[in-house]
Amino acid sequence: MNTAQLERECRSYARYLIGQAPSAYVIGKYRDFHVETDWVALDGFDHFLVRVSARAPFWACMADTYATRFRKNSAVHRKLVLMLALLECAPTSFAKVEQVQGEGLLGAAALLGWEAARYAMVLVISIAIFTPVRLAMALLSRSGPGEAPEH
Repeated sequence: MNTAQLERECRSYARYLIGQAPSAYVIGKYRDFHVETDWVALDGFDHFLVRVSARAPFWACMADTYATRFRKNSAVHRKLVLMLALLECAPTSFAKVEQVQGEGLLGAAALLGWEAARYAMVLVISIAIFTPVRLAMALLSRSGPGEAPEH
């Protein structure tokens, strides 16, 4: 595994999930998990989602939103679940993960409404970005190298 790529993923995912950089402990545990664990063979689109999601929290959000609807067993989704577990167990970030937002019933309802609208907007944008890539990759993999796709 490329350790620089793993550290980029870890930093991007932590900023996406809790809005702050991960501690050295979390980065080390994230890297150790990937070194010690055999990942299932990923298809080309899974690799693409992981590479894109490691660029910045915005892209992690886009890839996560797309994956939760259309690729539930994707590597991005599994990596984000791992990252959330590590952040929840780390002394420097557990309070941020467990922090309750929205004060009172009205505040919670307003926050829930905002988050639902935000999710819908991100979903529409992620579909517009990732679906054409996914279709193109599927078509290219079917046609094979050097062959023209059939009409």
